[in-house]
Amino acid sequence: MESQVRNGRAAATFAISLMAFGPIIIKVSDLAEFRFVFWRLAAALVVYLAYLLVSGSRLTVDALRTSFWGGLLFGVNLVLFVTFMRRTSATHAVVMGSLQPIVLLGVAGPLFGERPRRSLYLWSLLAIGGVVLSLQGGDPSGVATVEGDVLAFFGMLLWCSYYIVSKRARMTLDSTVYQLCLTLVATIVILPAALISGQGVAPPSGADWWPVLLMAAIPGTGHLLTNYAHAHVTLTVMGLINLLFTVITPLYAWWLVDEALGGVQALGIVVVVATLAVVVTRPTARPTEVLG
Repeated sequence: MESQVRNGRAAATFAISLMAFGPIIIKVSDLAEFRFVFWRLAAALVVYLAYLLVSGSRLTVDALRTSFWGGLLFGVNLVLFVTFMRRTSATHAVVMGSLQPIVLLGVAGPLFGERPRRSLYLWSLLAIGGVVLSLQGGDPSGVATVEGDVLAFFGMLLWCSYYIVSKRARMTLDSTVYQLCLTLVATIVILPAALISGQGVAPPSGADWWPVLLMAAIPGTGHLLTNYAHAHVTLTVMGLINLLFTVITPLYAWWLVDEALGGVQALGIVVVVATLAVVVTRPTARPTEVLG
């Protein structure tokens, strides 16, 4: 059991380092949101199907039914992610995302029997203050908007919902089967949305393929590892591991796209990371690592 917990935490940590490339990849793609997401899902679907055939596993109606809500939330989240990443900075987006552990800690007790310490609420308020401070710092690259920040916040709430339904699904489904089923559901959901929006699903051409394939391969692998970890790590710890996203993504942005950090903004990030780092060291009063 302990080895499963360690493997789960290692998988979740590595997954975040892969998923943190997502905001940077979005920045370099010119494809419309629905079109980008549809082909990112289609590319990943081919890989998951190939793996399923090799492994000898089978798709079932029950598996698709169990994966429906995860697939729906995943597809909507991808569209929202692409949308807000083009309307705000990578830094603003990940600071909004840093609130995710607070939300998950709040629901971990009622849904999964975890009991947060009372001091958690004070740390939560301090973390929210750090987010406000960071957003007051402005965006030095001039790419952030209020609309983008609001969408990023809403996306964070949807992502929490995705984590909750995924953890429940992983109680009965293998991670690869679940990832394949939810990707299939998400692709089916996105197809009519892309057609109705007028963006269509025409295949990318030339260099437009690279961001799509990179998104499917790098963050896509991160999503698979995350769903593997859900069966071995509590919802509370999974949310807290996501704090790494807050630290790694701005470093990637600085390294790859020269997205600088303003002074007040950087201070706000430090407050958020330092506050939530305290929470990471004692997430629950009764830690129970493996669920079912």
